[in-house]
Amino acid sequence: MNCQRIQEHFLDYQAGALDAVQSAEVRAHLATCLTCQKEWSALQEITAKLDHLPSEEPSPRLREQFYGMLETHIREADAPSPFALAKNRIDRFFEALLPAQPAMQFALALALLAGGLYAGFRFSPRPAPETVTVVDETAKQELAALKTQMDSMGRLVTYSLLQQQSTSERMKNVLATMDLKQPDRQVLTDLVGALAFDPSVNVRLTAVEALAQHADNELVRAGVLSALPRESAPLVQVAMIELLASAGAQDAAPVFDRLARDEKLDRAVRDAARRALAHLRTPAQPQSADPAADKNNPKPSVA
Repeated sequence: MNCQRIQEHFLDYQAGALDAVQSAEVRAHLATCLTCQKEWSALQEITAKLDHLPSEEPSPRLREQFYGMLETHIREADAPSPFALAKNRIDRFFEALLPAQPAMQFALALALLAGGLYAGFRFSPRPAPETVTVVDETAKQELAALKTQMDSMGRLVTYSLLQQQSTSERMKNVLATMDLKQPDRQVLTDLVGALAFDPSVNVRLTAVEALAQHADNELVRAGVLSALPRESAPLVQVAMIELLASAGAQDAAPVFDRLARDEKLDRAVRDAARRALAHLRTPAQPQSADPAADKNNPKPSVA
């Protein structure tokens, strides 16, 4: 195997996931290749640093929100139907009205059915199409709202399970998304979740790097902007600010202004927020018809 193939197998080799033949090939190549030896040493150093990082606990507020949402769903599921009382009254009414003999009940039921069918076909107008449409739209909206709530609960459970994995496994999951040119909405949502909830600074920083490739996506910009105020690591904060500024997210300007004024924050974060705010407030320059002019007057960088 060449150097690229060998380096692609480093993580599996470190985790002991390769078979005997592949492990032997990796060991033999490492014994003779100085380039791969340097890469392997760098990987070991990074892994050692990651393993010695202190584990961060999820916010108590996150747990309270999760259990509060779970309790709400359980309470709604156990709540009695609002139609139960009306149903009981209707049942008692028909018990008093109908005769007790089964034969008389059957005959009366047939008579009522025939009369109702005749009256329905004879006098009742057909429902207007607009009414059916309104009912269908209302039902669709209610189903969509319920699906959103269930997705939110599922997302919290997923992040809770992800935190049970090791740092290297979570890092590997995030790195795997960088090769995707057009990731679907689920992948982007998982990356935003890793940025917002993962306890490892390195995983969150890598998630920002992965999301930066898709900064033109509205979901990505909204997710990064939502996670920025709760981020505490200066490196991750700066990376998130630069992503939003490069994407031209004008709705991030109030957040940048608060960060730039917060004296409790790291100076690098405040400076990055000031630069990003100035970048958003700078009017976009029209493109020149002369490519040479654009080359001689490059646009200023956010960083």
